[in-house]
Amino acid sequence: MSDVVNFKCPACGAPISYKGESGGLACDYCGSSFDMEQVKAAEAAEKVSAESSDMTWTEPDQELITDEDGKIEGFLCPSCGAEIIADESLGATECPYCGNKAVVPHAFDGMYRPDVMIPFKLNKERAQAAMKNFYKGKKLLPNGFADGNRLKEIQGVYVPFWLMSCEAEGNASFEGIKTETRESGKKRYIKEKHYLIHRRGKMQFNRIPADGSKAMDDEYMDGLEPYDYSGLVQYDDAYFSGYLANRYDVSAEEVQNRINVRVENSVTSELMRTATGYDSVNVKDSALRYNSNKTEYAMLPVWMLTTKFQNEKYSFAMNGQTGKISGKLPIDMGKYWKYLILALLICFIVGQVLIGFFAGSDGFSMLTELVVFAVSAFVGWAYAGSLKKAMSTAETATEAGKYLDTKTFKVMERSDTFMYEKNRVEDISDGK
Repeated sequence: MSDVVNFKCPACGAPISYKGESGGLACDYCGSSFDMEQVKAAEAAEKVSAESSDMTWTEPDQELITDEDGKIEGFLCPSCGAEIIADESLGATECPYCGNKAVVPHAFDGMYRPDVMIPFKLNKERAQAAMKNFYKGKKLLPNGFADGNRLKEIQGVYVPFWLMSCEAEGNASFEGIKTETRESGKKRYIKEKHYLIHRRGKMQFNRIPADGSKAMDDEYMDGLEPYDYSGLVQYDDAYFSGYLANRYDVSAEEVQNRINVRVENSVTSELMRTATGYDSVNVKDSALRYNSNKTEYAMLPVWMLTTKFQNEKYSFAMNGQTGKISGKLPIDMGKYWKYLILALLICFIVGQVLIGFFAGSDGFSMLTELVVFAVSAFVGWAYAGSLKKAMSTAETATEAGKYLDTKTFKVMERSDTFMYEKNRVEDISDGK
């Protein structure tokens, strides 16, 4: 059986935890505060003292407790001595008996040792306040949810992430259309010129994140972006004090497809921006290759929050550095339809007033009424849809524009070739 270790207060010997707001460690028992160097020095001194006065009898070796698949391990709590059963991906855990948080030794050794990490900056109180603020302005929230839901659980977790950097080279083809329109009598003449557009360019992306934990919902983790990478530090397990931590169980190779989709979409978008002078541009084909790439293993801070309302549980995640919330709030569909119909009616009434003002009584016809109603319905649907979209901030990331170094973008090939001309004639009727 493997022991877990925790960092002890040099003043009183109680467990200490990392405090992101101060950037140091503090004892919740005696209130003492220490920086990293002080704690490390005290830990080293304790080891020397223990080695120089070792009068213990040798005990038989104890093996790890595992299931048939080797996925479960047993650990001893250094505070109360209880056995802790935890998934093998856990590297920092909490004793269910005494609540002490401790780091599992060697859990992050070898290939599991992170390259970098971002320490927690926001504490539990800030996470709770951010959660309450997240409810504000959500018009479709069920009545009583903001005040009636109860926070059942809040836990700070270091989540494993892969940070992917690359120089990407893209080849893309687009169809561009230039449109000319003229009217004569009751006819509208439309001329469309179609062009084949080709662009090849390269650009650098830095540290696109993808979580490496099966336990974490990818949409929730994507919704926490971006992290401020100026806060990256070299890995040090002292930052785990007071928090849980998982080592990766999703490999870098397994997340590559997620990264590839994001990079290809962003490269194509950047190349499309260079196709100017057209009324519309559509993607025909694209290809991507990497001239160079780099992968870093990082631990990033996440607050996991669970609330309960009317016997239903709702989970949310908060970026432990920036405070950004990712999650899905419940939707009151009665309110959804209320706002849709309200927006439709307001738009329809405004349309009637405008027709009467500009066209008088002659402007009212079955066709204009249908057009006004259709526009009003679209506005109502769009408004209610925007309210519904605001209820969820957890969504799969499809682009990597946040991580593009714009200074590195270079177009290496470009061509715009005329293909054909298309003409059509439309009748101009009332209401068009």
